[in-house]
Parts: sequence; structure tokens; C-alpha cells
Amino acid sequence: MEKLSDGETPRWTNSAMKKLRAEETPRWRNSALEKLRVGDTTCWRNCAGETPRWRNCALEKLRAVETPCWRNSELEKLRAGETPCCIKSALEKLRAGDTPRWRNSALEKLRAGETPFCRKSALDKLRAGDIPR
Repeated sequence: MEKLSDGETPRWTNSAMKKLRAEETPRWRNSALEKLRVGDTTCWRNCAGETPRWRNCALEKLRAVETPCWRNSELEKLRAGETPCCIKSALEKLRAGDTPRWRNSALEKLRAGETPFCRKSALDKLRAGDIPR
């Protein structure tokens, strides 16, 4: 804090500040700026409109009408007329006349003649002759 009160900068900022004063750029900005000066865009998007490297393999698969591996198992199940496991438990509950857990509290309120919290503000506006946005 002594350095700050003297109008100086903390040590970790000094080298970057000196470079900026000398109209240079701190090292972590250089490569992006050089590309911009040459009319290229920053490294995460190149001028050919390509995608960052970590997205490439998924996009290549999509262009080949394949599916990225993290979606395959769910799609195979759907094609086979099965239901993906993430939907199963909710469907089983609905078939048994029960409601998935995330809907329970709102339904209990409706059964008790109350309004679920998520609908209250809109209803209050309607009662006041206002139209919800």
C-alpha cells in the first residue's frame, strides 16, 4: 500500500506499465495485436471464418452429418424408439400419475388454490388492469 500512496504501481504491474509508456505492448497482447495490424483477427477466430481448435472435431462430424460423440448414445436410443435415460425418470413418474420433482411445489400450490410464485407478478398485473410485459 505504501507504493500506491506514493503514486507508484504494485510490482506485478510495473513491467507492463513501462512498456505501455514506451508505446510498446505487454507480451500477452502482442500476438493478437500483430494479427490485427496485418488485417487478421485475434487467434480465437481466424480470417477464414474457421472455428477455435477445440470445436473443430465436433464441427467436422456435424458437416459429415455425424454427431459429436457426447450426443451419440442419446440419439441412438431415440432412433431405436427408446427414451434417453435423462428423460426416463420424469416419464415414469408422469405415467404413474406423479409429477417430476421440479414441478411438485408449483402443483401443490395450485391444488391448494394458491398461485405458484412464478405466476404471481403476471396475475397481479392483470388484476390491476395492466398487461404483463
